[in-house]
Amino acid sequence: MPHEPAPPEPRWRMPQRPMLVRGVGLAALAATAGWFGFAGARTSWLFAPLTVGLGAVSFLAAWAAAIHLTGGEKFDDHPFI
Repeated sequence: MPHEPAPPEPRWRMPQRPMLVRGVGLAALAATAGWFGFAGARTSWLFAPLTVGLGAVSFLAAWAAAIHLTGGEKFDDHPFI
């Protein structure tokens, strides 16, 4: 190996304040879109296209919130990048 491997990181760290605020906001968006999606589905089948869109928004917002609340993405384990 050309260099020593990076030291292991702690399993979970509290994210920085901007990441925490974005993550909480995205989690609130996911919960709101999911709630409106279920409410639309219970109301009428005519809202089916809207509920599919709200379900997609809810899923993607929840995914982004999980990324933000766990500290973001890490693309490489090299210690100098």
